Amino acid sequence: MKTSHRAWSLFLLVSWMTGCGSTDTSELTTYEPCDASQRAGQFTVELGDGYTAVQGRVLSGVVPANVRQVEAQEGECRLLRGRTLFCEPACGASQTCGEGGVCIPYPTARNVGSVSVRGLKAELSLTPNSAKFYSSSATTLPHPGFDEGALIELVASGSEVETFTLRGQGVTALTVPEGPITFERNKPVTVSWTPSASPGAARIQLVADLAHHGGISASLECDGLADTGGFTLPTALVSQLLDVGVAGFPNLTITRRSADSVDTRAGCVDLLVLSQVDRELLIPGLESCSGDEDCPEGKTCQPDLTCQ
Repeated sequence: MKTSHRAWSLFLLVSWMTGCGSTDTSELTTYEPCDASQRAGQFTVELGDGYTAVQGRVLSGVVPANVRQVEAQEGECRLLRGRTLFCEPACGASQTCGEGGVCIPYPTARNVGSVSVRGLKAELSLTPNSAKFYSSSATTLPHPGFDEGALIELVASGSEVETFTLRGQGVTALTVPEGPITFERNKPVTVSWTPSASPGAARIQLVADLAHHGGISASLECDGLADTGGFTLPTALVSQLLDVGVAGFPNLTITRRSADSVDTRAGCVDLLVLSQVDRELLIPGLESCSGDEDCPEGKTCQPDLTCQ
């Protein structure tokens, strides 16, 4: 988590001395997303398929159920599993079970004042809706809404949470080969994409989720990867994730993103400027389905969306 913005100050100093508004962003912005155990809020500037959107919110604290347990780690990759939090007596309607079996108030959304985003191709100022959620409309921004390498600054004016500033870098749209990726025990799984010509502070995140539709809270996540165009998932972690269980329509999410974070009274808040692509994971022996008509003769579609 970031507690200062000395890199941004350096940029301002260089710009003032040279009279030039551009410089090498790789030296100015670091990759610092919040850790899940500290994250109370998040804003995203997404370069989507045909749109650019800004959205986010800040809660009054960390939701304990969002913090997963690290079961295994290798390099930049971690096998994460959901935790079982138990409170006795059971928590009330406006509470949730927290650390150490103690009920806590369920975190609620907070007003952070008006949110302005600079560095986009159009001026943007957001106010919260009735649920204290911030978002741009589908027609607010041109597309793409920012230039690659653009310095993007998000400023919250402050209200129920103090004022804060977050900074990011415009990323180029992520391009990934079409088709499913085979995910098999004891075999290397290599993910490929077209690398950015000037990645700067942007990094790659990979998230493999095999059993979302089966109610299993587990994933293999690799973060902070260099934008080199390819990465091979650790074979041991792939096998361990398969051992946890699978369900229909397993998925791999590939994200190119910059990340900045700041500590507030509510907790850590981060800003992600991102481009994201999803790819189907092909697991030998697994047949996904939405209904019985998707299954071979003699099999039916189960609640976990697999043919049995």
